[in-house]
Amino acid sequence: MQDSSLWVPVLAVLAISAAALVNLVGNQWVERSATATAALKIVGIAVLAIGGILAAGVSSLGRLVTVADRTPPDHGWMGFLAGVTLCILAYKGFTTITNQGADLRDPERNIGRSIMISIALCTVLYLLITVAVTASLTVPQIIGARDYALAEAAEPMFGSWGVTLTVIIAVVATLSGLIASLFSVSKLYDMLRDMGQVPGLPGAGGHQSLYITAGLAILMAAFFDLSQIASLGAILYLAMDIAIHYGIIRRLRDDVNAKAWIPWVAIVLDVAVLVPFLLLKAQSDPLTLGITAIVALVIIAAQWLTVRHRSEQ
Repeated sequence: MQDSSLWVPVLAVLAISAAALVNLVGNQWVERSATATAALKIVGIAVLAIGGILAAGVSSLGRLVTVADRTPPDHGWMGFLAGVTLCILAYKGFTTITNQGADLRDPERNIGRSIMISIALCTVLYLLITVAVTASLTVPQIIGARDYALAEAAEPMFGSWGVTLTVIIAVVATLSGLIASLFSVSKLYDMLRDMGQVPGLPGAGGHQSLYITAGLAILMAAFFDLSQIASLGAILYLAMDIAIHYGIIRRLRDDVNAKAWIPWVAIVLDVAVLVPFLLLKAQSDPLTLGITAIVALVIIAAQWLTVRHRSEQ
């Protein structure tokens, strides 16, 4: 179904709706499902990756340290840095932890610890996947396999079951990621709405932040493909990251005892990957870039009007 212009958005909308329903049931369902699905994802991906490494054999691992048969990235270093922009999205899941910090026991101790554990787990899994795929497949084969590259690498050991297992893990990862993200983002939106920083729906409603978040996600899934959503998300996320770090340096440095060099380094690194990404996107996909700019302007205008209305009151 992945090439269908109808079924992909329909299934995406159904997935988001199902994740929103789980969130409406309550926090305990979110916590239980997150724990179970996280374990399934970690174990499943690790099994596939290790299977791919074993199938490739020790001799094939020598390809990882040779550069003679490596295909350089498109557009050289510019293309490489632009690719890193999308890779950042793979690690941004730890913001789920920070957004629901109020629900953690002993948050001052456990937020930092949880972030480091989640990043470490992601890094180990991604390295295993990289070793398995690059030891088994050539660059053209990886490009051809795309989302099923790991299944292709593990095929000698798992056969057609590798594809089935990859699909199952992908579905579980998508649904659990949606459930966790809708929970954390709607909690953050609730906090910002209570502070008068963002607009809300007319009238009172205990779940209006969830409705807003799920509704916007459904619009994105219905009208954009995955690469467009990833590009839009990466640009907005890095722009937000730069703005927050600058705000910490300018206004909150003393309040949070921040070391100024840390946010400055983050800003430099964000700019170093965001600028090449914007330049290449302007050449290959100006429509997505234009839509992203419009979305950013709408966000800024809505927030400015909300804060101004709050100030007048």
